[in-house]
Amino acid sequence: MKNLWTRPKVIVFDVDGTLVDSFLNFSALKKKMGFSQDSFVLEELEKIQNEERKRELLYFLHEFEMEGAKKSVLFEGVLEFLNYCDEQGLKKAVFTRNSQRVAEVIFNKFRLSFEKVVSRDSLREYKPHPKGLEVIGRYFKVNVEEILFIGDHYHDVLTGKRAGVRTFLFNNGNHDIKDWEAKADFIFDNYFSLKRIFEKRFFGP
Repeated sequence: MKNLWTRPKVIVFDVDGTLVDSFLNFSALKKKMGFSQDSFVLEELEKIQNEERKRELLYFLHEFEMEGAKKSVLFEGVLEFLNYCDEQGLKKAVFTRNSQRVAEVIFNKFRLSFEKVVSRDSLREYKPHPKGLEVIGRYFKVNVEEILFIGDHYHDVLTGKRAGVRTFLFNNGNHDIKDWEAKADFIFDNYFSLKRIFEKRFFGP
């Protein structure tokens, strides 16, 4: 059984809804694509056999995500927390369902730097499949107990659980998380409070 407060060596972040708010309206995108509201876009795209239709929908998705990346804003306290991770010698990585191009637009916009980025272009097993966390663990040569995953969605909670990785859920106010709370290892409402938790639990006296 994992120890919640064992000091991690690698912090893995989701992007949309975790580091930045991209104001993405997935409900509108699914309607445009002809997908049901309870579906997940990437998984639905995998089912499409008609290559021309698939290319068209992938273009819709790219434009949707790119528009979000251009409008995106950092959540308050993110830069301070990332800098704190650097100061403490923690490695930083990203595991996202975004494309590599969209992720890079966001990183360049805010001058964010991560040693390892796993996107949907580098890995076909999307979250909540745990393989991305396994890839990151092998890259840094650490075991699952030394990784801490931070995300904002139930997908992230499931990913961490399936990988055996501690998962901290960021309650950004955009989701109803009442059904997710029991499954997350820890919940925080802002990055300033998260930094204080790290200072007390991981790097305190």
